[in-house]
Amino acid sequence: MTVLGGDSWEGSDGRNGPVDAPLVGTVISLAFVGMFVWMTAMVYHSITGGSDSGSNGGALAGEESSSSSRVKSDHGEICSICLDVYDNPVQLPCGHSFCEICLDGWLLKSKFDVRQPRNCPMCRHRAKPSREIISKLHMLSFASQVEESGDDTWKKMKNKLVTDLLKMGHTAGEINDMVKEHCASRHEMIEFIPAAVQHNDTQTILDWLGSPVDERRLTSVCLGATILHLTAMFKHNEEMTSLMLQHGAAVNVYDPNGATPIMLALLQTFQSRGLVNETAMLLYEWGASLEHHLPGRTGANMDAFLRTVPMFHDKLVRRRCEIINLNRRKDLIGQTCIVEKYIAKKNRYKVTTEHAHETFLVGRDNLKRRDRTPDDPNYYFTFEDGEYKRHTFSSNGECQEFVRNLRSSGREESDGENAQSIQIGLQDDVAKARERWIRRCREAAD
Repeated sequence: MTVLGGDSWEGSDGRNGPVDAPLVGTVISLAFVGMFVWMTAMVYHSITGGSDSGSNGGALAGEESSSSSRVKSDHGEICSICLDVYDNPVQLPCGHSFCEICLDGWLLKSKFDVRQPRNCPMCRHRAKPSREIISKLHMLSFASQVEESGDDTWKKMKNKLVTDLLKMGHTAGEINDMVKEHCASRHEMIEFIPAAVQHNDTQTILDWLGSPVDERRLTSVCLGATILHLTAMFKHNEEMTSLMLQHGAAVNVYDPNGATPIMLALLQTFQSRGLVNETAMLLYEWGASLEHHLPGRTGANMDAFLRTVPMFHDKLVRRRCEIINLNRRKDLIGQTCIVEKYIAKKNRYKVTTEHAHETFLVGRDNLKRRDRTPDDPNYYFTFEDGEYKRHTFSSNGECQEFVRNLRSSGREESDGENAQSIQIGLQDDVAKARERWIRRCREAAD
C-alpha cells in the first residue's frame, strides 16, 4: 500500500511549464492499482489495437448548483435555454444561470471531449472543463505513476490531455486549482475496498458499507470508478453486483473514460469473443443503457462490437418486461418476464415468466419494459455466515413485501440511535472492515 503525493504535469509540447498535480493523499492498494490500470488499458487498447487521441461526447467543474433555491439572473427566474422557470439552477462563473438539465444538454459534446468548445450559452465566456475531464486527468496522472518502467503510455495520454486543456486557454495554475477542487469535492473510496472487490471479499465490503448502508460510501469512487464499475471489471462477481444494485447503486453512471459498468462487463465478452457474461446480463435486466462516451476509435469499435451481439439487435431482447394487453390469458397480465429472443418470421417474442417459468410467444404490443429496481428486484440476495443466499418468491408482491420488511427493520434500529451514536457506528464499521482485510492479507501471506 502506498500514499501518493504530488506529481508533475506538463503539456506534450511543453507549453506553460509544469503543472503540479495534487493527488491530495490518494490512498490505494498497489496490487489493485495494477489490475485497475490494466483493465482501463483494455478499454483503450484491446478494442482499438492502439491509443486514442480523440473523444466523443455535465456538470461543470466548479459550477454552483442549488436544488433548494432559485438563482436569479438578468432574466429573473427564466432559463434562457428552455425559456421556462429554473429547474435546479446552475450558475456559471460568468454569472449566468440555467436549468441543470438544460446546461448538461448544451454542453454534452464537451463532457468527455476536452477539444469541444465549452462556453456559456449567453455570453460565450469560457467555462471550466467538465468534472469528467478533470477526473480523467487525475486518473491518468495516478496511472502514469504506477506504470511499469519503460512504458510511458499513460504519461503520454496525461500530457496530451494537459496540452489540450492549455490549448483551450486554461493556464497551468487554473488546471492545478481545478484538480485540487475536484479532489476536495468528491468522496474517495477507502483504500482496501477495491482490492476486496477484486478478491470477492463480500463481508469486508458489507462491514464497510454499514447497516443501514451509508449512501456516501455506496457512491464513493476510486479514480472516478464507482463500486459497481469495480464489480463489473472482475469475473464471477454477479452476486456482489446484485447486492450493490439492491442497495441502490446507480447502474448508468460513467467513469472518467465515459464507460458505464455494463461496458466494462461487456469488455470481457469482447476479449474472449464469447457469450455475454452473467454480470452484463444482470446489469441489462436492471436497466443498463448501451450508451457510452468512450473516446474516438475506441468508442467506434465498441459500437461495432455491440452490433455483433445478437441480444442487442432488438431493444427488448434480454430485458425484463411486464406482460400487458393480452386478450386470452388475462391471468398473465401484470406478470413479469424475461424476453428470450425475437422470432422475425412470426413477428413475435419468446418470453419466460419469472415466477411460473411459463414460456410462450407474444407480440410487441404485449410487452412493457419493467427494469429491476431496489423496490422490485424479483429475487433477493443476502450474505449470511460467509455465503450468499438467494431468496425467491411466488410473486412480485411477495418480493416487494420482503424488501419493505427488511428496510423497516433497519430503519427501526437506526431511528433508535442518535446522530452521535450513528457516526460512531459508521467509524466502527470502517475499523471492522479494515481489521478484517488486514487479517485476510496476513492469512494469504502465510
